[in-house]
Amino acid sequence: MPPAPLSETDANRPAGKPPASRSRKRKSDATDGDAGAAATAATAEPAPKKKKTTKKVDDVGPLPDLSGIYLDGDEDMSVRIYDTCEDVRTKIRRLLRRGGVTKAAFLRTLVKAAYPPGSTHKIASNLLDNFLKKKGPVAGNTSSVFYAAYVFFEKLRIRDEKPKTQKREEMEDEWPLGFETREQLDRCSYIVGAGSEVALNEYGRAVSFRPRGRGFF
Repeated sequence: MPPAPLSETDANRPAGKPPASRSRKRKSDATDGDAGAAATAATAEPAPKKKKTTKKVDDVGPLPDLSGIYLDGDEDMSVRIYDTCEDVRTKIRRLLRRGGVTKAAFLRTLVKAAYPPGSTHKIASNLLDNFLKKKGPVAGNTSSVFYAAYVFFEKLRIRDEKPKTQKREEMEDEWPLGFETREQLDRCSYIVGAGSEVALNEYGRAVSFRPRGRGFF
């Protein structure tokens, strides 16, 4: 049987509505928006990278490593001292008042400055406390804290290229061989004339005087 012929459209029957054409405007708008955003992103400057902050160790801080500075007598810990015990105590207290300086760190720094390279010696914190409690120019003169602290501050003075103070130069005259560090000066006995007494001057030297106002002699 031959196929049925295609029927013609009935003029009295309403024709089917053609499918609505999709709006190109919205797609166009979306395309334009994407292109604009891409162009903006391409032309925008890249965000600056955050710099990594690393804390730099400052060797000129309150506790520098001074082991590279040499003093006569360093090799056998016989550096001549030209400060009194009270002078050294004043310097220690001033340093410990700085922020971030602990007694433990200070004592470790003293060992590096005053003891031979590679020394494992440790200065106990109670030795520092005992030294700081003493008073007078000679009190604590045999303490390891006194010797090590003097060496540290003397090397610090040399590093900073600071001149000697007048007191320091006077100490060199009073103690040509350096301050006594082996015999306890505050327990020494002295022989003086009748009616005289003994006192220590600001340099730690014993001087005799008559108490009736005749002054030192």
